[in-house]
Amino acid sequence: MATIWRLHRLQHPRAPLWLLGALSLLSLGARLFYLDKPYNANSHRSALIFDEQYYVNAARVILGIHPPAGNTYAQAALFHDPNAEHPPLAKLIIAGTIKLFGDNPWGWRVAPVIFGSAAILLIFWLVRSAGGGAWIALGAASLMAVDNLLLIHGRIATLDIFFLTFMLLAVALYLRGHPLLAGVALGVGLCMKLVTVDVIFMLVLYELARVLKRNASDVRRRVAIARERAVPLAVLVGTGAVTYLGVLFALDVWVAPIGGPGDCATVAGGFHNPIVHTLFMLCFSGKLTSPAGPAGIASYPWQWLLNQVPIDYYSQTGNVLSGGKVVASHAVVSFQGEMNPAIIFLALPAIGIAMQMAWQRRDALSLLSVAWFLGTFVPFVIAAAPLGAFGNRTSYLYYMVAVLPAVFIAAAELFKRGWLPRGALLGYVAILGYWFVTLYPIRTWTGT
Repeated sequence: MATIWRLHRLQHPRAPLWLLGALSLLSLGARLFYLDKPYNANSHRSALIFDEQYYVNAARVILGIHPPAGNTYAQAALFHDPNAEHPPLAKLIIAGTIKLFGDNPWGWRVAPVIFGSAAILLIFWLVRSAGGGAWIALGAASLMAVDNLLLIHGRIATLDIFFLTFMLLAVALYLRGHPLLAGVALGVGLCMKLVTVDVIFMLVLYELARVLKRNASDVRRRVAIARERAVPLAVLVGTGAVTYLGVLFALDVWVAPIGGPGDCATVAGGFHNPIVHTLFMLCFSGKLTSPAGPAGIASYPWQWLLNQVPIDYYSQTGNVLSGGKVVASHAVVSFQGEMNPAIIFLALPAIGIAMQMAWQRRDALSLLSVAWFLGTFVPFVIAAAPLGAFGNRTSYLYYMVAVLPAVFIAAAELFKRGWLPRGALLGYVAILGYWFVTLYPIRTWTGT
């Protein structure tokens, strides 16, 4: 009877929403678990993880707090944003939570946790906005929840989860027929990180595919549709540009970002002109090149699809002593910048089948996943390609944060097609869970 009751409940129209709620709570717990770890025994304070050294310290400086001696921006001018190579908004949000909760891990990381939760809900809404079923939407949200890269960036104070959330929001609003609101979301996202501009690329591809799917002989109708679809795109781009420049102007007046040493023109007293500041950010980004090829933690974009060159964000081991000697060691904390292998394993097959479905059936959700993938991944490939003075942009595996929603959607749609027997699907879910647990950054129940 219990089994029959469960099956009956799963057939309820609202079952995906109930499960989404449960998934969100479980994912929230996974991101909050020992949020104050790791602890640095040498400095006797909670340690910063990976690029938190830039953004947490920038938030401290914005608030008028000197970072500890030896830290990044320890000598920076207070009440300015010393990290002018990125827009200030995400750092201001982190500064706001530090003001509320104190200069501690909760103050640094509670905002990424909130945005990480929002991203899971938004990818569900995005799939529904593109015409996908509730179960496919739940599948995409579930894959996002168990991916290690998204988990980590949803609990550390870096910029990536902030801009990704606004990318999802902007595209969902656009698909819902609200290009003006989508443009506002785009502009705000650009004030988090400029890579949000990829929203424009993907939506151009999406609309182009919608136009080209018309009967080739109906040229007149195709032209009319192209003109019709150009209007919301123009509204999106125009509103996004105005929002970005307006918000960035206000932020720059507030925190007056100061650029560091280098070849890019900066302003000694801090930027107050959004166009000048944007030119500085673009110049700074263009100087980050690897003419001899990636070195250290850097990698080529095509390596990301094989989960190659993962990044050790932060590791801490504990020792087992016997008679005053170390007899064994075990990982206590291990923040690894890599994706769940069970998910990235399906990236190319899932995107390939989505391309086929987009071509043959003109399926809107497949069109979206393909457009998202091409609009976010191809710019990284072009920038990082060995093209002399026009390429060699240094890139890192965590840039996949922007691309992964396409993989989540395509993989969820792949399983919905029913090509796997139920037993194999359950086996895949078990493998997903295995890698989630294996890569989970806190490796002990006690955190020590």
